[in-house]
Amino acid sequence: MTQLSVITINLNNSEGLLKTIESVVSQTFSSFEFIIIDGGSTDSSPRVIEEYSKHLTYWVSEPDQGIYHAMNKGIKVAKGNYCLFLNSGDWLVNHTVLADVFSENPTADIIAGDVYYYDNQRNSIQWHVESPDVLSAKILFQGSLPHQSTFIRRALFESIGYYNETLRIASDWLFFVEALLEKSCNYTHYQGVVSYFNMDGISCNPATNGLPKQEQLMVLKQKYPLFLADYDRLAQLEEQTNQWSGGREYLVFTYFQKIGLIQIGVFCLRLFRFLKRKMAFSR
Repeated sequence: MTQLSVITINLNNSEGLLKTIESVVSQTFSSFEFIIIDGGSTDSSPRVIEEYSKHLTYWVSEPDQGIYHAMNKGIKVAKGNYCLFLNSGDWLVNHTVLADVFSENPTADIIAGDVYYYDNQRNSIQWHVESPDVLSAKILFQGSLPHQSTFIRRALFESIGYYNETLRIASDWLFFVEALLEKSCNYTHYQGVVSYFNMDGISCNPATNGLPKQEQLMVLKQKYPLFLADYDRLAQLEEQTNQWSGGREYLVFTYFQKIGLIQIGVFCLRLFRFLKRKMAFSR
């Protein structure tokens, strides 16, 4: 059986699509199929797809109803044991990464690697985001797994269902929540970077900055109301942490920590408590 289905969705991003395609077709790994779902692009994307069509298992260029509708179309034609959603503009970190992931003969339902956030304007990596070693509800409340570095067992879409097409940006988050809370799926962290994430996409667009949290809150109210209080509390703690980390007290604390005064203070406090207990015992 084919190990992997790499699914790429695209709309009028021929330059990004070319970069994605080249990173996939240059892989040393061979047990994968490559699927492209184009939303009826009017730029040169169809020409790029046709140029690389011999490397594609399936492709289509026609209007769709949004990101998750396109991703679902890809899932429905996929035959691989796992699915990886590497959308146009994102690219694999090197030529051997797929071989490296599958050389470990993974058995988990969900395998998440790390991702580089890449800023095209600055032409540099902005962040190295590590996926968690242990996937918990708390972690999912605070974010999601990077779909461009996450391998999902295809059978999960049959047991859980396809992506919710009414959501604009949080449907993959909802899928992971359902997999964890309702299906008790097993998860593993691949200790390495899988891909680059292009920060020009919708999830980094200032116009949609608050949308993920809005959609997550709506889903929690509808499906998981018992978790809502925990979600609100985590949001408050996150806001308090951000306020603290931006304040003068935090800068002073980190400076003292850097030069060792915090550690010295902790040592002195422990020594004082030890001597106090020893004196009390000797009496």
